[in-house]
Amino acid sequence: MRTLTALLVLAAAAAVGDPKLVVKPDAFNTLVNPNCSHCVDEAKRRQDELKDSDPVLMWTRGKYDGGAVPIRFFLNPYRVISDTYGVFVYDPDAGFARGFTASVDFRFHGWRNGVMVMRHKDGTLYSCLTGLAFDGPRKGDRLNPWPTVTTNWGWVMKHYPGGVAYHMFEKYQPVELPTKENADSVASRGEPDKRLPADEIVLGVEPGGRAKPRAFRVRFGDVKANILTDTFEDGRKVVVLYQADGDLVSAYEPVAERHEAVKELSVEGKVLESTAVSLRAEGTGPAPFVDTATGSRFDAVGRCVEGSLKGWTLRPYDAVRVKWFAWAAEHPDTTIAHAPKKDPAAKVDPKDAIKEVAGTAEFLRAVPKKWATVQAVDRKADTVTLLVDGGKEPRAWPLTPDAEVKVAGWWGRLEQLSKGARVWAWFHTDRKKTPTSIFMVADEASAGAIHDEKATDDAKRQAQRAWLRERWVADGLPGTVTFAHIAGEADVILDHEAMRWGRSLRPGDKVSLAADPPISAVVKDVKPWRERTQVRVVINGVDIADLKAGQRTHLKMTPPAMEVGESDYPPDIGRKRTKEERIEWFLASIYCTCKIGGDVCTGDFYTLSSCNPNGCGMPNMTRRRIAELIDKGLDDKQIFDDLRAERGPLLTKPHLRP
Repeated sequence: MRTLTALLVLAAAAAVGDPKLVVKPDAFNTLVNPNCSHCVDEAKRRQDELKDSDPVLMWTRGKYDGGAVPIRFFLNPYRVISDTYGVFVYDPDAGFARGFTASVDFRFHGWRNGVMVMRHKDGTLYSCLTGLAFDGPRKGDRLNPWPTVTTNWGWVMKHYPGGVAYHMFEKYQPVELPTKENADSVASRGEPDKRLPADEIVLGVEPGGRAKPRAFRVRFGDVKANILTDTFEDGRKVVVLYQADGDLVSAYEPVAERHEAVKELSVEGKVLESTAVSLRAEGTGPAPFVDTATGSRFDAVGRCVEGSLKGWTLRPYDAVRVKWFAWAAEHPDTTIAHAPKKDPAAKVDPKDAIKEVAGTAEFLRAVPKKWATVQAVDRKADTVTLLVDGGKEPRAWPLTPDAEVKVAGWWGRLEQLSKGARVWAWFHTDRKKTPTSIFMVADEASAGAIHDEKATDDAKRQAQRAWLRERWVADGLPGTVTFAHIAGEADVILDHEAMRWGRSLRPGDKVSLAADPPISAVVKDVKPWRERTQVRVVINGVDIADLKAGQRTHLKMTPPAMEVGESDYPPDIGRKRTKEERIEWFLASIYCTCKIGGDVCTGDFYTLSSCNPNGCGMPNMTRRRIAELIDKGLDDKQIFDDLRAERGPLLTKPHLRP
């Protein structure tokens, strides 16, 4: 009956053109007034389960310097916490978590505009994003925002260990963040605002008064700290602070305030005095934002931790990090900070056309990723039977032809996965988002290595590297024929695992392709293609008849010296290339080191050249940086050294942020 009611509500809303409301109050149980504790105590209580990388919602004002809510333990299972600290909400589909002032009267209710809705005990319905009441006795009311930011548990423990936390009883077990969109959330969405890609993350700022809401694009590149400034229509200024340490983004008026001390946990004392500040980003230390007049240092949660204004706080705006589609749906009058002006009569820029189609398509956020237990492996059929965690029945999954298999923190082969092994699988989906096959499967050690190199047993990893080297010698490097011309040329794209060996090849080297009998060939050209390697070979005109585009093959070559696999530099470094070719070679040879958390960033796991520049500023920023170094006269090794010094060891390792 409840489902029928929800459908009727949805249909009625659609009929009159109102935002769609999907009512599902039983989808999540609201957590009401849980027991309190402190961060330092809970870090000890659940030290084996609560990781430094755990995402948290941190409230930044009130007694004890605020507090933190680990999202996997509290907000992901419950979505709404109605508490005397505050009302805290988490909407992974709309990409936000935030807080409002304390109340125990709210419960999860459903979705509207693709945004979660909560219900007050008197029947009033509120948007979890804006806090605006859109139906019921209090329609038109707006909840007071409680300043919050999203960060991680490690950052909180490093900088604010005395903050408040919830007592983590055993009943609060972590629930991994969703990897696919909630169907009810999607059903409630309307037509997206096309000014930005629907899933692009923005910092939405609601200034109140006569000023319109404003969206700031969260694209800061590989910097430790940054500041954006802007002015609203009513003349008020805003500073947006980004702190890479903790991945913090927040918005304030450039005004510091001293508040009276209070005993209550969930209120801010009245302002005793205030002063204007002018902040600059220095990019170092726990508080990288410096007031030019006093030298006082602030962090991104708006607290002064050093200098004459120590203990003062910046005046916060109501700001939240959120997906563009949700922000624009709830704020149709929103402006976009520093948005480029377009001439309606101008011709369409091809880059804009690509952006409209591609959006953020090359990010891994849409890929379902599941932990599972191996039940069986069929190497001949190239399938693996998995019992996915939470599933009831095992299922045999085909691997995509170029699927990556990871064993002991290195590449491996399907037959190395034994029955009962725990694996982390990435699922390929069709256009309806239905999983159809697997394109990456990693054992537990490899999953640990992907997120933290120290989690790997180095001896086992070295043994796996030696084992795979023997397979390369015997079988050749795996790849795919992408072009075969009757004139006697063919292109083979070698898999990710073959980066080092493949790029050590030079024109004139003799190789062979797997066939019966093997096909002899001579290398004509070698160049990177994203994380893969394109090898163009010359083949006898008769032999090439056995090759066709899309065919899987193995390319056998003379094994290179051991140093090729162990060197700090790619084997093809320093070869003669044009400036543009050098820039693109670097992007195809390094991995992204941005601070985007979670298993979402393509350029982290493949190479930076795989990042979609329409959804991320890092590729083009890196191109500009490399161009600067080239113009200074640096050779490839010097540029490689500079980049590693700037960005750290992850520059040369496929990885993901936990």
